[in-house]
Amino acid sequence: MSAWSEVAPGVRVRTSRCYAMNSLVAAVDGHALVVDAGVLPSELDDMAAQVQAITPRFERVSLAFTHPHWDHVLGAPWFPGATTFAHAGFGDELEREFDHVTKRATEGLAAKGEKLPHPFRAFRPTLSARGTTRVELGPFEVVTYDTPGHSGCHLAYWLPGHGVLVAGDLLSDIEIPWLDGPPWVYRASLKSLHWLFEQEDVRVLVPGHGPVAHGRTNGYRRLLRDMNYLLQLEELVGAAWKRGLSLEETQAEVSHMTYLNKNAGNEEIAMNDVHAKNVSFAYAALADSATPGRS
Repeated sequence: MSAWSEVAPGVRVRTSRCYAMNSLVAAVDGHALVVDAGVLPSELDDMAAQVQAITPRFERVSLAFTHPHWDHVLGAPWFPGATTFAHAGFGDELEREFDHVTKRATEGLAAKGEKLPHPFRAFRPTLSARGTTRVELGPFEVVTYDTPGHSGCHLAYWLPGHGVLVAGDLLSDIEIPWLDGPPWVYRASLKSLHWLFEQEDVRVLVPGHGPVAHGRTNGYRRLLRDMNYLLQLEELVGAAWKRGLSLEETQAEVSHMTYLNKNAGNEEIAMNDVHAKNVSFAYAALADSATPGRS
């Protein structure tokens, strides 16, 4: 089975052997847009070759990043001279998390029998944005959406000319919402994408990991499923909090929830530990707000 698939005219997605991560390559008039180039060096070699077939001049390449987690940020050295683009907070977060990113990259690549041919270096994007912003990356019209909740500087990219939404690490069909803070932050991001689905012709949804969703209805269903997970998480954690349960007791109680890849045999997509961590974020949010009624 090929790692490449054409998801829209002029738009292809390459799915990695590592965490089924998706990288997008779009081509228009001898220019290329690459989003989240990754993950393995051998895959990046292939991707760079494909992009070079579109344009041998990498200054005609725009390299965009949805967020600065290790599996999304390794590709820049393969596209020297490309314009890089990300959230305005991307560079600061990448520098703060540099040691963690380097450690995770070394471990993740080694698990697949590969390693970087050069030391990883933190970098700052050439161009940046925040919020809902229309930008032009070469001939590509891109609308950015601030979508924190998994990363503080997470962007989703809407490509209206292609009908493609690149969602980063949201709206996956193999992962539950993967929190890095209070659940309401992630819910707010889903609400912003809800309006996108309502107002625009979203024909293709490309998540950071797992299968691409074709058709507005299929993408919308993922959004509603993830919203339901977060609402149920908050409801159950809130009920446990009001009863005075400890975090460990709450995690045990909320473990009965049904969610994607619960008890999955594939370690890369098993979501039990992620769910337990999500419970801790929801619990901490209640503690921080000192909810009335806590005994």
